Amino acid sequence: MKKSNLNFIISILMLTCMSAIAGIGFLMRYILIPGQDRWVKYGRNVGLYTFGMDRHEWGTIHLILGFVLLGLLLLHIILYWKVIINLYDKILQGEMVKKIIAVLFIVICALLIFGPLFISPEIVESERGHGRGMHNSSNGNKTNNDSTLKTLKHANPDIVVKGFMTIEQVSTKYNIPTEFIKTKLNIPKTISDKQTFRSLKETYSFTMNSVEKIINDYHDGEK
Repeated sequence: MKKSNLNFIISILMLTCMSAIAGIGFLMRYILIPGQDRWVKYGRNVGLYTFGMDRHEWGTIHLILGFVLLGLLLLHIILYWKVIINLYDKILQGEMVKKIIAVLFIVICALLIFGPLFISPEIVESERGHGRGMHNSSNGNKTNNDSTLKTLKHANPDIVVKGFMTIEQVSTKYNIPTEFIKTKLNIPKTISDKQTFRSLKETYSFTMNSVEKIINDYHDGEK
């Protein structure tokens, strides 16, 4: 394939990736809004999905497209390397100046890409089970969660439920009926067992700890 044709294809792919990244960014910012904004717009913490995916899953696609775009950009630079070097030599005079600017540019790019991986988050202690929007949950949900949270400390430490796990996965792993989980968490039985707890917890106002407690209580009741 001719170099000019390859450059054209890469440019088209880069433009497509940039458009998709921008579009998904708009989708996550203005359509699949976070929990705090959902209370303002809908009056309750509803689950929002586009093509069956929530904002977290779209965020993963957004990240993947970012890596693809970065790869295409690097390939584009490699193909145009001689042109870039020639322009760089014409614009800047003096070998020392060229080296300093080149090193600074590389360091800045490296910090922008990898710097966030070394940033420690600000940790703010919050009362368990009292996340954003919990104060607006229904009385039934609040009563259920309050009674569950009071005895969380008695839960089996071997039972661990993560947000990415589905109701079906937890049911299979801990040998507990899906209907029992849904009933205890006030989740309608019509909700698919393929739904993750992460996508459900804000809508139905529960925590991962409360799910673990429910599993523990179920097996204690069987003994």
